Amino acid sequence: MMPPKLRSKGRFQSIGKLGQWGEKMLNVFAARGPAKEGSQLDRLRKAFPDFSQSRAFIVQFAATTDIVSQVMEILKNKGLDKDSYKQCYELSKNLPRNSKVKKRLQDWLKKNSKLQKQLVPLPLLVSSDIIESLFGNFKHIIERSPQADMNRTVLLIPALCGKREGVVVTQALHQASQIDLEAWDKKHIPYTVRKKRLEFFKERGSQNMGNTNAR
Repeated sequence: MMPPKLRSKGRFQSIGKLGQWGEKMLNVFAARGPAKEGSQLDRLRKAFPDFSQSRAFIVQFAATTDIVSQVMEILKNKGLDKDSYKQCYELSKNLPRNSKVKKRLQDWLKKNSKLQKQLVPLPLLVSSDIIESLFGNFKHIIERSPQADMNRTVLLIPALCGKREGVVVTQALHQASQIDLEAWDKKHIPYTVRKKRLEFFKERGSQNMGNTNAR
């Protein structure tokens, strides 16, 4: 019966659970008649004496968060395109006529649907979950070589996007020479602290070797 823990950061990310809890509590308080002294219902009534008076708000709040959660689930898994737009817009129609959430959601869908059509034929990415998953796989791979140069290993990321056939990978390996990779690396990737450290000790080592030979 405990309410969901409220978060100080990202407090609206799990707001649907609060709506579900409110509905569950309304069912509990729907019990009529006096409660036995010390029973769970008795303690709940003392802890939330005016809970049932907010029934209308709680019911609407729970329904709103449920619809928004469904919309978010569709957009997170499918992205925004013509089909997902229709699904989400139909769901938004179930919100009350004067709902600010309804108006803002429909405005967002219309605006970003036009943007998606202008940019690419593919669904528009509206969640960072896919990117976070990609970098999770990337980190799992580079953990096998903790001493590897972090900047150079970013070249692995494109290989983790989509499905790559063996022919494509083989062709890429044949066409990308080491000289080309080093030139691209030098142009686009700044020196890391590790690179600077290696260069420093390399130069120091060369100087020491030179002094030894002079003697």
